[in-house]
Amino acid sequence: MSRTVRREIAGNDWRVWPEEVRREGWSALFGLPAAAPLRLHVDIGFGDGAFLIELARRDPGRSVVGIELSFKRVLKVAQRLSASDLRNVRLLGVDAAWAVREAFRDESVESFWINFPDPWPKRSHQRRRLVEPGFVRQISRRLMIGGSLHIATDSPDYAEAIRSALDGEPLLESVQAPSAPLDERRDLPPTRFQREWTSQGRACVFFHCRRAKALAASRMRHAQGAAS
Repeated sequence: MSRTVRREIAGNDWRVWPEEVRREGWSALFGLPAAAPLRLHVDIGFGDGAFLIELARRDPGRSVVGIELSFKRVLKVAQRLSASDLRNVRLLGVDAAWAVREAFRDESVESFWINFPDPWPKRSHQRRRLVEPGFVRQISRRLMIGGSLHIATDSPDYAEAIRSALDGEPLLESVQAPSAPLDERRDLPPTRFQREWTSQGRACVFFHCRRAKALAASRMRHAQGAAS
């Protein structure tokens, strides 16, 4: 017998919809005055929401957007948030590539977090991987100068592909060695997948990059390189 998903939200419903993002913009959706600074932090594929919620709880000045394709996961985290006192989280239940491309302006996001995206280990499925050069390029454009991109994976093969995509992006620079120790995020809670993998003795690889260049300067360098 299948379980019925409880769909009601008892308190505030912090889910937002693509048409609202397009029509109103993030400042309005977070209830901020137009002139107030907007500190956007984006958790892509938030799963059970524990990392997302802790990210928001530790700094109420952050405006935290959680992106997750699974309707059930979005609903469950929305229900958890409705029972909390957090007001600085909004949930967007859409495809991550669409969200990065359509829901954020260039140079508007302080940080992106991508924790343990599906590695699609079969070679025939690897084209479905989220983190590839085109996606990294889109994220890099959305980051403000000095903004951060954080990625974690437990898959050695995927780690190499991620490293290659990050190294090939001229807007980004590495903040630290990509093969960071497991306590690299000791000030943040481990995700469910991280707890699971480490309990099995599997190593995790953490990437931390920073947006270092202006888009116009990057385009100029690219054009000069192509002309030489």
